[in-house]
Order: sequence, then structure tokens, then C-alpha cells
Amino acid sequence: MNKNDAFMRDQNIDIYKGLLIFLVVFGHCLERFLGWQNELGKMFLQCIYLVHMPAFIFLSGYLFKDHKISKKIQYFLSLMIPFQLFYVLLDYYYAGHLSSKWLWQPYWLLWYLWAMLAWVILARGLKVTHYPVALSFLLALLIGLSPINNYILSIGRIFNFLPFFMLGHIYGQRIFTQLKQLPYAGVWAFGILMTIFIFIQYVPLKSYWLYGSLSYQQMHVAALQGMLQRLGYLTLSLLCLLSIYVLIQYLPQFFEKLGKNSLAIYLWHGLILLGLSHLLHLSASPAIQLGIVVFGSMLICSICMLPIFHQSIQKISQVFLLFFTKLRFGKTHD
Repeated sequence: MNKNDAFMRDQNIDIYKGLLIFLVVFGHCLERFLGWQNELGKMFLQCIYLVHMPAFIFLSGYLFKDHKISKKIQYFLSLMIPFQLFYVLLDYYYAGHLSSKWLWQPYWLLWYLWAMLAWVILARGLKVTHYPVALSFLLALLIGLSPINNYILSIGRIFNFLPFFMLGHIYGQRIFTQLKQLPYAGVWAFGILMTIFIFIQYVPLKSYWLYGSLSYQQMHVAALQGMLQRLGYLTLSLLCLLSIYVLIQYLPQFFEKLGKNSLAIYLWHGLILLGLSHLLHLSASPAIQLGIVVFGSMLICSICMLPIFHQSIQKISQVFLLFFTKLRFGKTHD
């Protein structure tokens, strides 16, 4: 592989991340303003949630380097702790009361940071086995048997999406290389996506399966049925994320800019959206609302791309990392 190939690979990953972070913002806006009860909103939401988080997690595994684990854990905590506080305080401002559940549950979209911390640790343990990816799929199916609330500490999502992280980490490079070499890859990818889109119009997907946050008992399905359905959802998501990777070369370069700022967009867009959802109440037709949501999603992404948002994340993280460093050296000194 020459330097130009490496550059193109990184560029493609940034474009893919850009598409996915837009889908994250778009999906959250759709939930707030149209919701799953609206037929038009549901059609878009089930397509978005089938692929955007599995694909993001696959890319996270692909980019993950298995070294300096303690520093990675400290970094995730340096973002998780302050932004948990920001979101909870804003929630308190609008709701007028504090909920105790935020002591043991990441606030809304922050589950991903908590899950990243868990995946980093789990990856190290799974890699000492002979079948890390197979075991990750097994854990994804078995967590649904848990009798406890799978929302607690986001354990449901952590294990449900673990296979995508492990697949990206162990086989991501090989998979992406082989996809590029596949004859008529674009035709196959487009055909698979269209087939899945038509399929889910006749067999609508359930939001609680896509979120991956509930046990089989909480979803009121038998154990064997639950495992088979979860495996089916995981398979559909995997086919979608691989097909989209093949087609990202046709996306405009604007998505590359989004991808390079995906962390800032991810962390800040929810705060902006929470404020907007309390200020705005759309009463137009679903089609007009959809247009407003698309425009609003692009606007939020563009705002969160401003340098101040990225710089603020760096400064917030540095403050907490300095605290962790002092705490570690203080204990060593004692």
C-alpha cells in the first residue's frame, strides 16, 4: 500500500464519519419533532437507526489502537463527566427537578462515550481468546437474557453493539480492502440497500430492537425468539454499513469536513437540540416538517463545526485529564 492509498483510505473514513454524524443529528431531530408515531418520520428513523450507530461503532473499532488503554479510559471520562453534568443541568432547567437515574445512567446520547470506555476494556479481554468476534456476537445475544434492567449503565447497548466494535477492530482493514476489490461492488451495494429498504417497508422494524437497550423480558419475547431476532437485526445492520462504505465515494466532500469534526458535533448538538425542542413547536404538514428538520440538522452540524466548539472540548478535557494526573501522582506520592 502506498501513501496515496493510505490518504484515500483516511479520506473515505472521514467522509463516512461525516455522513454518520449527520444521520445522528438528523435522527435526533426527527425524534424530537416528528417521532416514531408519524409514518414519514418512522420510515426515515428505522433506516437511520438500522445503520448509523452500528457503522459508527464499526469505525470506532477500526480506528482503535490497542495500547495506552489507561490514557484512553481517562480521556473518555474527561468528556463523559463534564458533559453528563451539562446535560443534566439543562434537563433540570427545563424540567424543574433532578432525576436520580442520571447517577447510574448516561444521559441520552452520552451512552456512546460510556460504551466506548467499556469496549476498550472488553476488547483487551476478548483478544486473549481464540474467537474474539464470535464471542462478542454470543455476548450480544446472551445479554438479552439478563433479568436486570438493561438500561442500567447502558449494559444492553454495550453488549448489543459490541460485535461491530470487534469486527471493525479485528477485521476492518481486511474487509474494507476486499470490498474495494469486489467486482461490481457499487451495483451490489446499491442492490442490497434497496432490497433492505423494501423489506423494512413490508416488515417494519421496532425502535426498541434498534436501540439495543432492552432485555428480551423487557420486550416481552421468549429467549430463543429474542436471540434470533437480535441476530437478524445485527445482520441487517452489518449488510447496510458495509454497503454504504462502498458507496461513500459518491458523496460530496462536505461530508469529509463533518467527519473531521464529528466529536464536537456529537457532544454539542444535543444541548442545542434540547433548547430548540423546548422553544419550537412545529405544526405544519409532515412533509414540511421533514424539510425543516433536514435544514435544521445541516444548520446544527454547521454551527458545531465552528472552531470554538472543538477548542472548548479540548480545554474541558485538559482540565479533567490534569485532575486525573494529579490524583494519580498524589496517590503514588502517598
